Amino acid sequence: MLRKLLFCSLMLAACKGNAGAPDATDKEASTGSPDAGKTLAGQFFHPDARLNAIVDSIFRSLSPREKAAQLIMTASSTSEKLGYPYSAAKAMVLQDVAANIVFLKGQSTEFRQETRELNQLKAAKGKLKPLFACDCEPTLLPGKWTDITGIKPASEQKDAATVTENTEKINEIVKKAGVQLNFAPVVDIALNKSVINKRSFGSDPEEISTLSQQFVATSQEAGIGATLKHFPGHGAVKGDSHKQSVFIDGELTELPTFKSIIQSATPPVAVMVGHIIVKNNKHYNTDGLPATLSRVIVTDLLRNQLRFEGIITTDALNMEAAAKVPDADWKAVQAGIDLVLMPKDAAALNKKIVAALSGNDALSRQLETSIKRIIRYKVVSAQ
Repeated sequence: MLRKLLFCSLMLAACKGNAGAPDATDKEASTGSPDAGKTLAGQFFHPDARLNAIVDSIFRSLSPREKAAQLIMTASSTSEKLGYPYSAAKAMVLQDVAANIVFLKGQSTEFRQETRELNQLKAAKGKLKPLFACDCEPTLLPGKWTDITGIKPASEQKDAATVTENTEKINEIVKKAGVQLNFAPVVDIALNKSVINKRSFGSDPEEISTLSQQFVATSQEAGIGATLKHFPGHGAVKGDSHKQSVFIDGELTELPTFKSIIQSATPPVAVMVGHIIVKNNKHYNTDGLPATLSRVIVTDLLRNQLRFEGIITTDALNMEAAAKVPDADWKAVQAGIDLVLMPKDAAALNKKIVAALSGNDALSRQLETSIKRIIRYKVVSAQ
């Protein structure tokens, strides 16, 4: 009975075989935490005893393969350059290779149908539902979700009121599609014309920080997790990490902007690490690896020094700057990443995580913490 109640907190009402509204028992179970009045971020970052107990119980109920899948996110896209056809992404989720999906290219109405179907299929088997994400930046959204219009590019949003207005429009679109996590905002400066440019709120760090915090707060007040990207800064480098290796040579000049938002009163649920090599830096050299695969950046800097307790995700691992690194998928996990986005070989990665979970060592404990972090976000975002 306890298992059923715990899973009901994450399933559609169909987990009771009833497609209608949940009864009082379902409503009580769905709170996840006794203080349902807390914000999304408040519950996620400050879990109480009941929420922790729910997460622990769900974790124990998962098979090793299901546990490993929590750390993997595949992609559904009508463009093969950006992801997989939905049929392929669906198969990975139903086979417990990946437990999560990002929607990249297509129509919002299609994505809405996909979330509904996957939730129902998982519920029918009494299993944990996926975490659904999107790359719904103001600048990119109309081009990626092809039935969407009327969103101003980030570069044209110059004040908090405009950011709020446009972010609320995005929230409405995202929520209708059943998405819980938005890979936005871009916190990089606009100097990099190859890939950042109009995706940024500008080139003034203070302005970027203020407007990004407004985006984060507006998103998370609506129950949509926000994601700062691309840590530790892609705006001051030359080149596009989709196509080539890019470098920070010397100081991490964009780090203070990320730090100010991460340590603000409205921290984001997630931070995305970019595929950026750091060289000639006394403290943060990545030894030729992209930051995404570097424990120095992911764990030492972001997790420990900046004290970020949210979800740390990679940028897409099919991007050239990461894809050309041997065993990049596993290196990201070893670095301390919680969510591996679009790994080259999700099935092989799942097997490696399964093997590592049985190790009873520092890595297995790290993996358990990451898996529970993903489960906890699924619980609080399902309310």
